[in-house]
Amino acid sequence: MENKCDVLIVGAGTTGIPAAIFASERGANVTLIDSAEKVGGTLHLSSGSLSAAGSSLQNKKGIEDNPKKHLDESTYINHGTGDIEKLKLWQENSADTLDWLLSIGLEYPENQPVSAAGHEPYKIARITTPAGGGKTYIPILESALMEKVNERKCKLRLNTRMKNLINGPDGAIEGVVVVDESGSEQNIYAKSILLACGGYSNSDELWQEYHSRPKRVYTYKHSNGDGIKAALKLGAKVDRKDNLITTFGGTVDIDNVDDYWIHTLTFPAIRKPWEIFVNNDGKRFFNEEELSQDFRERTIMNQPDWSCWLIYDDTINRESPSLFRWDDDKIDRAFKSHPDYCKAETLDELSKKCNIPFDNLSTTINQYNLGRNVNSDAWGRQHMPLPIENKPFYAIKHYAISVVSFGGIVCDNNLKVLDKNNKPFKNLYAGGEMLGMGIWGNAYLGGSSVGGCLTMGRLLGQKFLNW
Repeated sequence: MENKCDVLIVGAGTTGIPAAIFASERGANVTLIDSAEKVGGTLHLSSGSLSAAGSSLQNKKGIEDNPKKHLDESTYINHGTGDIEKLKLWQENSADTLDWLLSIGLEYPENQPVSAAGHEPYKIARITTPAGGGKTYIPILESALMEKVNERKCKLRLNTRMKNLINGPDGAIEGVVVVDESGSEQNIYAKSILLACGGYSNSDELWQEYHSRPKRVYTYKHSNGDGIKAALKLGAKVDRKDNLITTFGGTVDIDNVDDYWIHTLTFPAIRKPWEIFVNNDGKRFFNEEELSQDFRERTIMNQPDWSCWLIYDDTINRESPSLFRWDDDKIDRAFKSHPDYCKAETLDELSKKCNIPFDNLSTTINQYNLGRNVNSDAWGRQHMPLPIENKPFYAIKHYAISVVSFGGIVCDNNLKVLDKNNKPFKNLYAGGEMLGMGIWGNAYLGGSSVGGCLTMGRLLGQKFLNW
């Protein structure tokens, strides 16, 4: 079975949906496919933060901002790394993206915008996050998309996974081989093909190839690198993977051991520290009161295995504010069932369970307690309400985790995919996490993932795609 259209978009998520909407409005006959059973992609898991400079929401609050200030702050936060032209593409157009979202019904809380949302803060409040997180975008975007579907301007095909790109005799990319839910292969031909099917964050294979690391992620199950693998077969190239930066402090979800997420409250702006962190050598490696997310993200990547242990005792367990985001039953099950959650009657027993050198762990805890006694912590920590001295003792393994992939397909500034000689493939485009979030630099920029991907999708649909 063969199908033809003007524009074929692979991926009905943060980039693919706006691209389909705007390309349809320009008169294209669009086919939008996705391997999932529903639209939305990573928005189902995302916090949903979007940053925009010079937005209407800022103007209402008298906040003076512009894309140049946004760029200057971004290059400071990312230490001068990233793709400047892609940063400009996002930041010079993000306010229009936000205004479009508002025009189709998206709402934000009255306290938005803010300067920080989980990562290193901006100096200017430009981040907007809907009350319901990334999921809030989905019904708004889906409603606008279904208008185009109902007008027969766009065909939506779910449970349809891309297998390969079709390369024509003149080198032009002519279409895509897809596999539907029944396992049947079909060819879809198009005048323009957009790869917007996400990154490789759920691919063990590509994690090992690009980072030589085990996959420790909280990510969308369909982010398997399909688009990247297909483009590489044609001679595209991957870049920016070395810009990988992780999120500090994920733990294993005992009910889904493939998921690593922030299940404990260890960021001091949310809950002051009562416990200490030690690395796998049993030594402290930073001040637990450190507020810089960027510093915390980098320091855990400098530890053996990119992991560490949170250590505390029975008194802290009973008297401190709640550490977990879980209920008591799940906490109890964790310590009874999973090796990353350890409980022991002695420090010697605890060190064996954690595979930490006992002498180092004992010395570290003793030094912490001595410093606490005289209010002079060797790492400069101030909040030390209790010593660590009463059995049972507890340890929780924390990891550097990822929610996105940083390496991605190299594109020009009109988002055309480039070959190994930096020449654009005819008819082939990429957007969103297909480019890798490393385009924003070796740091997390607040509001970049959602804001950047939505903006790329809008621009692709409005002007970049040709047919």
